[in-house]
This record gives sequence, C-alpha cells and structure tokens, in this order.
Amino acid sequence: MLIVLLSQKVLLFVILILIVCLIDNDHCYQDNNNPIHTCHYPTKFRAPQSPSYEYLYIPGDVLLGGFFPIHQPPSSELGSMQCTAIKRERGIQRLEAMLFALDIVNTRSSYLMSSILSHSKIRFGALIYDSCDYEPYAVERALNMLLPSLDQCLSLQKRKDSPVIAGVIGSASSIVSMAISDILRLAEIPQISYASTSTELSEKLRFQFFSRVVPPDTYQAEAVVSIIQFLNWTYVAVIKETGSYGERLTDDFKAKLKNKTICIAGELSVNIKDSNSYLRVIKELYEDEKYRFVIGVVVFAQEDSVRQLLNQTSSRNELNGRWVFLGTDGWGKKWYPVENFGRAAINAITIAPKLYPISDFDEYFKNLIPSKNTRNPWFVEYWEETYKCKLDHTPTTIFNQNYTRSCLDTDSTYTNFSVPYFQEGYVHYVVDAVFSLVIAIQKLVDEKCLNSSNITLLCNEFYPFDGIRLLSILRNLSFRNDLSRRNIKFTPNGDGIETYDIFQYQIIDSTETLDYFPIGEYSDSDHSNERIRIDLQKLKWFKYNSQYSTWSETQLTPRSFCSESCHPGEIRTNTDSQQCCWTCRACEIFHIAVNETYCIPCTKEELPNSNFTQCISIEEEYLSIENSIALPALILSLIGLLMTIYTIIIFIRFSQTPVIKASSRELSYFLLFGICCCHLCAWPLILKPHILTCFFIRISVSLSLTICLAALLTKTNRLARIFNNKQRLTPQSCLSPRSQLGICTGIVSVQFIGVLLWIFISPPSVKLKSEIKHNQRRLILVCQTDNENIAYSLIYNMLLVVSCTLYAIKTRHIPENYNEAKHIGFAMYSICIIWLAFIPIFFGLRSSDNWFRIQFVTLAICLSLSATIILICLFAPKLHIVLFNPSKNIPAKFKTTISTRRISFRQSSSANNHLDPLLARAINNSQRRSTPIDCTTEVTFCNSKLDSFSLNINDEMTQTDSIYSKNSIINDTYKHPEQQQQQQQQEQLLSSSKNDDETMDLLLTSQQKSNINYVQRASIQKSSSDLVLSNENPWKKVSHVRYNINEHDIKDNNSSTYNEINFLVESLNMTSVRQFKLKDLLRINNVNLDIFTENYGLSFYLHYLARWPDCFFVAENSAHRLMGYIMGKIEGKHDNYHGHVTALSVASEFRRIGVSSQLMALLEQVSEQKKTYFVDLFVRVSNKRAVDMYHKLNYIVYRRIIGYYSGERDEDAFDMRKALSRDIDKKSLISIPHPVRPEDLDDD
Repeated sequence: MLIVLLSQKVLLFVILILIVCLIDNDHCYQDNNNPIHTCHYPTKFRAPQSPSYEYLYIPGDVLLGGFFPIHQPPSSELGSMQCTAIKRERGIQRLEAMLFALDIVNTRSSYLMSSILSHSKIRFGALIYDSCDYEPYAVERALNMLLPSLDQCLSLQKRKDSPVIAGVIGSASSIVSMAISDILRLAEIPQISYASTSTELSEKLRFQFFSRVVPPDTYQAEAVVSIIQFLNWTYVAVIKETGSYGERLTDDFKAKLKNKTICIAGELSVNIKDSNSYLRVIKELYEDEKYRFVIGVVVFAQEDSVRQLLNQTSSRNELNGRWVFLGTDGWGKKWYPVENFGRAAINAITIAPKLYPISDFDEYFKNLIPSKNTRNPWFVEYWEETYKCKLDHTPTTIFNQNYTRSCLDTDSTYTNFSVPYFQEGYVHYVVDAVFSLVIAIQKLVDEKCLNSSNITLLCNEFYPFDGIRLLSILRNLSFRNDLSRRNIKFTPNGDGIETYDIFQYQIIDSTETLDYFPIGEYSDSDHSNERIRIDLQKLKWFKYNSQYSTWSETQLTPRSFCSESCHPGEIRTNTDSQQCCWTCRACEIFHIAVNETYCIPCTKEELPNSNFTQCISIEEEYLSIENSIALPALILSLIGLLMTIYTIIIFIRFSQTPVIKASSRELSYFLLFGICCCHLCAWPLILKPHILTCFFIRISVSLSLTICLAALLTKTNRLARIFNNKQRLTPQSCLSPRSQLGICTGIVSVQFIGVLLWIFISPPSVKLKSEIKHNQRRLILVCQTDNENIAYSLIYNMLLVVSCTLYAIKTRHIPENYNEAKHIGFAMYSICIIWLAFIPIFFGLRSSDNWFRIQFVTLAICLSLSATIILICLFAPKLHIVLFNPSKNIPAKFKTTISTRRISFRQSSSANNHLDPLLARAINNSQRRSTPIDCTTEVTFCNSKLDSFSLNINDEMTQTDSIYSKNSIINDTYKHPEQQQQQQQQEQLLSSSKNDDETMDLLLTSQQKSNINYVQRASIQKSSSDLVLSNENPWKKVSHVRYNINEHDIKDNNSSTYNEINFLVESLNMTSVRQFKLKDLLRINNVNLDIFTENYGLSFYLHYLARWPDCFFVAENSAHRLMGYIMGKIEGKHDNYHGHVTALSVASEFRRIGVSSQLMALLEQVSEQKKTYFVDLFVRVSNKRAVDMYHKLNYIVYRRIIGYYSGERDEDAFDMRKALSRDIDKKSLISIPHPVRPEDLDDD
C-alpha cells in the first residue's frame, strides 16, 4: 500500500510540473505597488455570462486557502463544465464567515485571538476559490492555487517575498474535499473542512493532511437509526444521492441497522445532473406496491437534491403529507431546500451539527451591501438573487435577465426587505476552522522563530514551510471559541467531536407559517439510551386533507411498517429475506408469543394469559372433602363405620351366647377389622393428596378388602372341607381357630408383601399431572400410582372373590344349621357385581372432566359397599337372633345333624378281603372314646380295595371335634403298605438332602456363550429340577452366585467375534482423514443413522462446505468406506473468537477405535492455526457417552441451555469448551452456573 501511495504521489507531482511548464510566463508578474507575488490564472470555468471573478484574494504574510460552493454545480442543460446559480447559504454566508473570522484575527478583536496573537504582528490573508460543488472544477482551482508555490520550488529559491499558503479551509461536500486533499497532500499543506462528513475521509493513510471540525457521517447514521427507533418505525425507504456523500452515508446507515429490527424497503438513487431521476424516484415511491405502508423516507443527499425531491413531491397535491422525510446535515436547517416547496416538507425531521450561533456575525452580515462589500466579487450576484432585482452597473446574465426591479444599494439591513434572514448552520464551523488553523500557524511560528531576534514577524527559520509539523500541532489543539462558545478538539484521525440538533419542519402558527423547530438532540454517549433526547411536547404531526387543501394537527405518530402487527397469540413468519415483512401465524396451543417473533411453550404447570404474552400458573385441582361429589362416599363410610362399631360392641357384649360362639368368633373379629378398614379407606381417598394420605391409600386400599376376603375364604374353605370330604378316613387339618387365623394371616401377607414391594420400588409421593381436554390444560394433584400396580392388587382380590364364590357354591347344600355359606355366597355374588361395575369406571372413565374425582370416589364407595354387604349378609342374621329373637339363641339350634345310614361291607376278592387288624383296633378304640350319652356311632366298611377304602361315619354329636378326633386317629394309625413304603423313600430323600442347600456353579453351554447368564440353584426341597436362566443378574447381593466360562468356549469362537475385532483393529490402522468433498454427501447415510446424530438439509452441508471447507473433514478406511465426519466453523469476535463443532458423527461399526479423537484433534489444530481462543460444541444432556468422551478430551461444561434441542419433548444441551493456547488465562472456561435459554446465547 505504501508503494502504491508513493507512486501516486510521484505521478501527481510530475503532472504538476508539466502544468507549470505549460503556463505562459506572462501570466505571472511582480506588481510594483504590491510586493506580493501575483499570478493570473486561466479563466476556463466561469459562469456563463457572469462576471469573470475567479478567486478572492486578501493579501497577508501568511495565506489561508479557501474553497466554498459559491455557485451550483454544472447542469446538463448549460454544458458539462459550467457553473450555474449562486448558493446563498452554503456559499455566500460561509464565505463571509471566513472573511469575518479573518477580520477578527487581524484586528485581534476577540479575547481568544488577542491572547494568542498578542505578541505577533503577522497578518493573515486569504486566497478563496469557488468550487461550484463540482469535483473537476475544484481540482483545477486547487492546481491554480499551488502554481506559485510550485514555481517557487522549481526555481529553487526561498521566496520570502511571496506569501506561503499554510493551510486550506474547505471544502463543503465530501467528494470535493477528497479531490482537493489528493492535491494538497502532494504539497504537504494541511486542510480543514467545515462541512465534509464522509467516513471515507477518516482513512488517514490516503487523506493524511485532512482534518475537519465536524463529526463524520458515522454519527449521522447512528442518529438517523436512533430517530427511527424512537418513532418505532420498522420499514423505511432510502433516497440517496449518487456520489461519495450519499453512497457512503447509505453504507454507514445499513451497517448500523445490523441487529436492529429495521428494514429498508428499497434504495432509490438520484443524480444531480439528471433532473428526470427525481421524478422517477417519486413516481416509484408512490406507485410501487412494496412502498404501500412506507411513511418514513430517509434522504441522504445535499440541499440541491433535496430541493429537487421536494419540487417533484409538491407538484402532485395528493402527495403532500404522504411521507415523512428524514434528512441529514445535507438538508439540516437550510432554507434553500424548502423555499417555495415547504408544504411537501411538513413533518420532515432533519439533523444538523449542533448550532452555535455567532451574534456578531449576524450584525456583520446584515450590514453588508454591494457598495461596501467590494472584496467579495460574488456578493452582487447574491444580492440580486436574494431580492430578485438587478443593480444598474452589473452585466446581464441568464440569472438576472428576468429581474425588472432595480436594486437599492443603500445602508439597509434585512429588516427593510421581505426576505427572512437566519444564520446558516455551518457558519460557526467556518469560524472554528479559521481559528484552529491560525492558532496552529502561530504555534508553529513560535516554535520555529524561538531563537530569532524578531519573533513578531516571520523569521528565516520559518522557511521552507513545514506542513507536517503544522499538521501535528493542529491535531493536538484544544481551545474554546469565545465567539461560538464551543470547545474545539480533534480526534487522532483529525475528526471533530460534536452533538447533533434534531429539527422538525412544522406549521408554527395559525397562518400556516412554516419553519424548522428544534425538538431534541443526539450526542455520542457511552449509554445508548442517553444518546437521543426528543421532547414529545415539541414533536408535532400534521395531516393533510387533499379535498380541502388544509392541514390539521393529529396526536397519532405516523407508522412506517411493512406488515401489520400480529394479534395476541400470533407470531410473525417472514415472507422474504427481510425480517420486517411477515405473515401472522397463531402459536400452538399452550404457547405464548415472545415479541411476536417466536412461540415458547408454557410448562405443564402453566397456561397462557389472555394476551398470550405470559405463562401463568394453573390452579391445582384435586379431590377434597369440600367437593360435593365426595359426600356420598363420606356418608356411606360413616354409616358403615357406625354399623361395624355397633356390631363389634354387640359381639363383645354377647360373646358367650351360642350364636356368637358357633360363628367362629376369631374369624368374625378378623372380618370385622377388615370391614372397618374398608370404611376407613374413604378418608385418605377423599382428602387432599399428601405423601401420608398416599401412603395410607397404598396400604389400606389393597389390604382392607384382602382382610375381609381372606376371612371369608377361610370360612368357606373350612366348611367345604368339613362337609364335602365324605370319603376321607383321615381327620381334617388346620381347622382349629388358631390355624384359621394363621391361614388368614398367610393370605393377607401375600398382598402385604406385594404392597411393600410396591412402596419400595415406587415410594408414595404426590405429583402434579397435566391433562389437556377440550383445548384446556388442567393441573391435577394426585398420588403417584401406577395402574399396573393397582391392577395387580385388584387381580389378587378378584382371585379371592372368585375362590370365595366357588366355595360358596360348593357348600350351598350343607346342613341347615350351617347355612352361613349361603350368606357368604350371596355376599360374593354382590361383590362380584360391584367390582365388575367398578373396573370399567376406574380404568376407563378418562373422558370426564372430573374423572380423577369420580375415580377415587367410586373406589371409596365400592370398598364401603363391599364391606357393608359383607356386614349385612354375615352379621345381620346373628344380630337379629341376639337382639330380637333370643329364643333361637340355644345350643340345640347349632348342633350338627346328619341322617344315619347303614353301609355294608362286601368282600370283592378273597385275596384282598381282609381288614388290617391295626385299623380295626383303632376304630374300636375310637368308638369307645367317642361314645357319650347323646352320641351313637355305627361304622361299616364296604367295597374295600387294596389301594383305597372309604369310611362313612353316621353320627349325631354335640361337637364336631369328635369327628376330627376320629379322623386324626385313623390317619395316625392306618397307613397302606405301599403308602408306608413311599413315605419311607421320601423321608430318606429328605434326610439325604438336608445339607444340600449350597448353591452350585453352572458351566455355560456352547449355545449360551454369547451371554453371561446367572443362575440360582434351589435346594432339593424347592423344585431342584427347575433352573432359572437370565441375561441379567437379579441377585447382585447374593454371595453364593458366580459364573464360569470354559476355555474351549472361547477357543471355539472362531467366527463372528474374532473377525469383528480384527475388522476394528484393521480399520483403526488403515484410517485416513481428509477434507470433506462434495461427493461425500452421497455417502454419509451410514454415519447419520445414530439417534443422537443431528440430520441437516443438503443446503446446510453445502453452506458449511462452501464457507468453512478447512473445518470439514471425513475419516475413511482402506476400503473407502466413510467411518465418520466432523463439521465445524470459525466464528465470533474479539475474546469470543473461537472454533465451533457443529456436527461430529462416527458410524456405529467404527466406534471406540479413536476416530472421534482424531477428528476432534484435527479441528482443534485448525482452530489453533486460526488463532482462536477456544473450541466449543453443543451436546445433548442425555447423550452420556458423548459427554464422557468430550470430558476425556479435556472439554468442560461451560453452561447448560434449556430446551436447545427441539422435538416431541425439548431437551437441554451442554455447551462444552476447551481452551486453546491463545487463551492464556483460560477466561473462556469460566463457566456460567445458571442455565440459559437459546435466545440468551451470544450473538457472535
């Protein structure tokens, strides 16, 4: 770059030399009356038929150059190189501001100048040119300005008699300043602009000697964006002027819009040389459909283009008030753009560097008249153009030829004329620029002439002029202008620091007078919310009625947008590449809209509010005692409980009566306890769910009915064994009260063990169950129960019900004194009906809104009804006898009565026709023992066979125990020979296996070599022939469990396992890693089969392959089969500059051989080469294997992102990082302790 600049400088210098050589020496002469070297310059660029004034010259010891846009730029209608009409504000006022500042400097009439120049007698002059705001014209004049200096340089003389041009003030437009700066850089002459704001001028490698007292366009772009945000506009149009000013400002504006919710509907260009371009722009802005809702129009143009735009807008009446123009400093507070076209500019908002009006300049300028202002050769044109008149002594031009009125050249001020006056906004910048340059020159003189005897004038040491040193002094200046009351300071790049005023073009009174009204200001503050300050009381909006051509004030701020705002609960779906144009789409059910951009689901415990902007907690629903639906269960439970307590009291009170004694009192009390439990179950079922109530529900619901059914089953079983085993000689066992209670306890213990296992596996707890019905979400507070476990307990109870029912049917014909079995049968039939009706209600009634209430209320009622039926069927008859029919409560009513039958014994075979003497003796002894007064017994045998016999006992006894004693005697005394032999064999077998309780080892067979199976060896008494095989070890805590594998089992395995291991080893050894190619996209299907692998669209892979090809690698084995791939990128800025692993996937057959480590190491190496700080990746929390692998690769969990992976159920992700060598302090590994959401991620 330095070589290019040097070559450009040499080339331009050669061009300048050639220009000097072509100049006629007669153009330069030494005026005897004027000691200053004077030159006449070519007059090629003159306004047509206008006075031939080329420049303004004020003699002095040191000259300040100046460039001002005195005239309008050339027009295509008048010729490409001819300047046009005079500029009254940007030209004449700014020119007079420089002359005014020089007068202050030379007269030392301000405090600042008097203090700085108190010891100096140097007089500052000026050489000022008209730039016509046209680049070629300005370049020609800059060359003319430097000719004397070059002539002096070529003559190799120190021409102290010719004043040096120490600096240049100007120009106004940025493109002209750039052109002049390229010329002045060759002569090393500093330049200070009073109005050029292009950011390109801050590039000091090119514009080394350029400085300015105004801020660059960067601040303007920020100010425009801030105003748009303040007005809540999201969609604007941009009109830019071709050239450096408009185009660079547009680029800055678009750069500032990044990460903002503001879109540009379109960029429209206008050209100052093409008047038709303004008509095309306005027509397109009005007719194009994409600008239908556009109200805000940003104008990046100078005053001439702004005037043309307003002219075209005002030409159509219906366009007045159609748009709100937003202008920059090119428009500012200038009167020229809005003159005669102000109605089209109403509501326009403009910005301009903050005004620091100089009151002394107002007095100076208002007193200027043509006859006294002879030093300004263009003032006469200004006078005629301002007052639309013609002075007598001026020639006729195309600009004054139509003026018929004669101008008055008197000592008059603006107050004598109808033309309003206001100070142009950049006047104080011109004064600041002149003061800055004068102060810097004086400091340079003081520095150079420090040792000179005459320090009041220029000394010999001042020559040759040192522009580089002057530039250095200028950049370090800091002072306060006492005229403008403004602090002057430059940035290291030579830019000014400033605040912008914000104006609105308003109707200021009832006569519809239009003027710029200050409404706020913008400053470059460190806090973005403090940069712009707009007074809403001063901001006004006016609406135009085209029918009546009137304006009316409105309180509504105009909206500039692309699409209408979405309704509550809707989000935007972008219709094109711009984020400001969208269609509205309703969020899914139970989602809320966040800033109309995306929907997020509410948790299962929340519902969206009415505006769908916030999730609110759902009120919990649960079954409680306050619900009316619970009253039937409570009433039935209370009644049943009172009845049961009453029954217990009666049983205790009359416990010694025959009816109570004959009802098996122990079982009755056991049954009454179960009935009480059934009635008490209603309370935990109905109360608000709590961990204690849930615990009691688990225990009571399962066991209460089991207790009742166990007692009933034991009763019916006892009766069945007593009366239906007529062919048994042996006495019945387990018929005593203690045995009966033991049987009941055993039956209940099975259910109790199951409940304990249920509690151990799934401890009781309360859960909030979210339910969706009729597009409404409900939050139901219930106990944590599984329907499967409930079903298991109910199945067991149903088995007991069925068993009781079968026994009831079996004992339905027993003696009338034992017709309790009939009552039990009736109770079982009723319970079966109740539970058959309950099961579909409990498990199938989910469609009802109150299903959870109905479910548990029904369960409570079902238990209470079952208990009540048992109570009524079994105990009501007994209570009736005890309380209301005591005459039946006598022992005779409860004796066993069996009709006597005589049975003959007949020998069927001589060989088998005998009776064992031992049996006969036992029978006779039994008869003698059991012959009380009221008991007679006859025993007869018949149809006796060798292998079996029957014994019928015809008896009438007072106690059934006599029968039991006979059976016991027979069982104890008689054993058939074969039965005795079999019993002996069994005893020997049992005795031989007493110590065989150790567990055994099982050698796995060849059919089981693929799995390690655990077995538990049961003892001989516990079905030793049945061995249990399992693929898992359910007895991990059993010490006697172990396994063996024969060596031959491994040696024989010479097929799949061995080959598979060899395949993996060979794959590891022959792996090659290379960059991913386009054709690999057709071969990665085998790699993407894993459930944790994120599958992307083809365009996604192509995007990474095109943008980050050096971060996309694939592993391939020797058979050219893809083993895995890694896809990454380099992103971020500053300390967040890092490598990112977007996807890492390895085919399942190539895992655990280091492919992932190789790929990760390669991406880390690329990240190191890119000088990144760290490498990061995102991984599912549930992917434990991948998390462990990354931990082994020295990655740490930096933070957790909630719901990062979307799906049927959103899943969290870990953001894992690994610091690289550039991150010396490992700052990137300082983890964030709290989880974050995806929208909170850094926008890199």
